[in-house]
Amino acid sequence: MKEKLLGKAGVPVSELLNVIDQKYLSELATELEADKWVFKLKAKTVFNLLMYSLLQGEEVSLRGMQDNYSSALFKAIEGLTLEATTAHSSIRDRLPQIDVSYFERIYEQVYQQLGQHYDQPTLSRYNIKRYDSTMIHVFGHLMQGMKVGNSSKNKFQVKLTTELTNDFGVRMKFFSDQAHLSEETALRELIEQSQHGSDDLVVFDRGLKSRAAFRDLSQGGVQFVTRLNLTAKYLMRRPHQPLPYVQHDEIEVLGDDIVYLYGDGGELVEHEFRLVRVRRRQDDKELLFLTNLTDVSAYLVAYIYRQRWKIEVFFRFMKQQRNLTHFVSHNANAIQVVLYCSLIAAMLVLVYKKTNQIKFYKSAKIQFFKELQATVILEVLELPDGVDKLKKYLTQQVRRQ
Repeated sequence: MKEKLLGKAGVPVSELLNVIDQKYLSELATELEADKWVFKLKAKTVFNLLMYSLLQGEEVSLRGMQDNYSSALFKAIEGLTLEATTAHSSIRDRLPQIDVSYFERIYEQVYQQLGQHYDQPTLSRYNIKRYDSTMIHVFGHLMQGMKVGNSSKNKFQVKLTTELTNDFGVRMKFFSDQAHLSEETALRELIEQSQHGSDDLVVFDRGLKSRAAFRDLSQGGVQFVTRLNLTAKYLMRRPHQPLPYVQHDEIEVLGDDIVYLYGDGGELVEHEFRLVRVRRRQDDKELLFLTNLTDVSAYLVAYIYRQRWKIEVFFRFMKQQRNLTHFVSHNANAIQVVLYCSLIAAMLVLVYKKTNQIKFYKSAKIQFFKELQATVILEVLELPDGVDKLKKYLTQQVRRQ
C-alpha cells in the first residue's frame, strides 16, 4: 500500500479522511466511557466539530463552533437532525470535562497511519527524529502553569515538547508543571518514551546536555546526534577515522575522535562517544557535534544536526498557520483536546500539500476544505434519499440566515 500511495501524482481528501474511521470513533468512546451521562455533545461529535472548524477557518472560536454545528454540511457529516442546535456555552462547558485520552488515542492512530503510508525518510537510510520544546503564554484562568523568570503572578506558560519525524510525523507532549520547565526533564522523557528502530536517528539541541543521559540513551540503543558547547571537557581516547581530504563548500572538518566526556562535578563518564569538530566557512565559527554513530562521515554528522532546524520551522508554522497560540479555553484539559485535533488537522493538510505538490500551506488548506465540502455533498447525494435530504439541510440554512 505504501508504494502505491507514494507513487501517486496526488491524493484526494476522501482518501486522507479514511485514516479517521468514524466507526472507530464510536467504539473508542464506548471503550473509554467518554460519553457517560452525556446526551448531546458526544465525544465523536466534539471531535468532528473541532476538526471541521480547524480545517475551515484561520481561528477557532466557541461561537464559530456553535455556528458550524448548525451548518448544513456539518449536519450531513454527523447525521444530525434538521432541528439540532447547540450553544457556545455548552461547548465551553464540555471541553474541560471530556476525556482527553479519547483525543490522544485518535491522534496516535492517525499519526501511525499517515507515517506508515505517506511519510518518507529524510535520508535514504535514516528517519530523522527531531526533538525540541516551545513555550506558550497562558493567563491565570489556567489552574496549573509554569512560572518562567520574573513573569507576573497572573501569567503562566505551558510547554509543548515535540518529536518531528521526517516531513510531518508529529508527536507532542503537553506539560504545565514546574518540574518539566527544564529541558533535561522534558526532552529526555519524550525521547525515552518514544520507540526507536534501527533506522531512527534522534537529533536534539543543547537543552539536553546531561552526560549520563547521553550514556543511557546510547546504552539503550538510541542513535543520536547533538551539539556541545565549545567549553565541553572530554578525554581523547583515539581518532575515529582519518580526516577526509574532500573539500566541502560549507564546513571544514577539524577533528573526528572517540572520547570520554566529563560530567557534573568533573566526573568522567566512561562511555565512548564520537566527537566531530568542524569550522563553518561562512563565519569561521567552530562547532562541536556529539554522536554515537560510527558508520557515517563527519560531514554527514554535521548535515544530520543541521536538519534539526526543521523543527523550528514547524513551531513557526504551528503558531502562524495553525494558531497554536490561540486557545478556545484556558482550561488545561480543553487545551490538550484542541491541541490533539490541531495536530491531526495540520498533518492531514501537510500530507495533502506534499502529495498534491501545492506550494503554500494556506492554499493547500483552502483547497482541502473545498474538496471536503464537495466530498460530503457527493456522499449525501449517493444516499437513497440524498437529494431530498441535502435540499432540506440547505433550505433550512438559507432560511436561518
